Amino acid sequence: MNLFSKSEILKKVLDFYDQNSQSVLEIVGPTASGKTDFTVETAQFLEKSIGKKAEVIVVDSRQVYRECNISSAKITKEEMCGVVHWGIDLKNPDEDFSVYAFQQYAFAKIQEILNRGNIPILSGGTMLWLDSISKNYIFAETQKEKSQKKGTPKWLFLKVGIFCEREILYERINARALKQFENGLIEETAQILKQYDVSSSVMTSFGYTEIKDFLEGYISYDEALTQNQKRNRNYAKRQLTWWRGRDDVIWMG
Repeated sequence: MNLFSKSEILKKVLDFYDQNSQSVLEIVGPTASGKTDFTVETAQFLEKSIGKKAEVIVVDSRQVYRECNISSAKITKEEMCGVVHWGIDLKNPDEDFSVYAFQQYAFAKIQEILNRGNIPILSGGTMLWLDSISKNYIFAETQKEKSQKKGTPKWLFLKVGIFCEREILYERINARALKQFENGLIEETAQILKQYDVSSSVMTSFGYTEIKDFLEGYISYDEALTQNQKRNRNYAKRQLTWWRGRDDVIWMG
C-alpha cells in the first residue's frame, strides 16, 4: 500500500477538482481513524483554495438514527465547524433503513449539492453503503439484497482512505469506548431501550446488548466495557478487510 501525507492528499484533491468539477469526493476508513476531523478540514480547505463550499453526506448506518448520539460517535454541531452535514438523524431507532434506501437518499443529495454549485463529500465507514453509491449497485426487487450487477457510476469519484496502524487504531477504539461509557452511553442506552422496541441488529451494532445485560445485572460494568471495546475492534477489522487491496482508494497515513 502506498501512503501519502496529508499535504500530498490535499494536493491530489485540488488537482482532481481542477479537472473534474462535477464530481464526488469520498473519504473512508475504519472507525476511530479520524475521518470526521479530516473531512471537515478538507471541506474548509476546498472553500479556501477554490472558493467552493463542500457539503458532507455522512455514510454511517448508525448515525442515521436519532437519539443514538454517544453510541454512534455522532458528529456534533461544534465539530461540524459550520460545514453542512447530511445523512444524520433520518430515522428513529425502531425503524428500518436499508442500504437501498440510503443509496437513493445519497443519490438525490449529491445531485442537489452539485446543482447548488457545491462539492459533495461522502464520509463514513459503512462499507456496503459507500460502494453502493460509488459503484451504483443494482438492487433486487426486495431492495435489500445487492445483485451481481453494477450500473454505470453516476459521477466520477475520488476516494481517499485514512490509514492507521492496527495497534494504534485499537488503542483509539478502546479509549473512545471508555470515554463513551464515562460520558453517558449507559444513560443513553437506558433511555432508548425504554422508549423504543429496537431490533436485534440495532441492539448489536450499537453495543446496546452488553449495556442492557449490565443494566439488568447479568454482567459487571467492566465486562460490559470490555465487550463493547471488543465489538468495535471486530468492526474495525471487518472494515480493514473490506478495503484491503483496493486500487480505487488513495491512502493517507
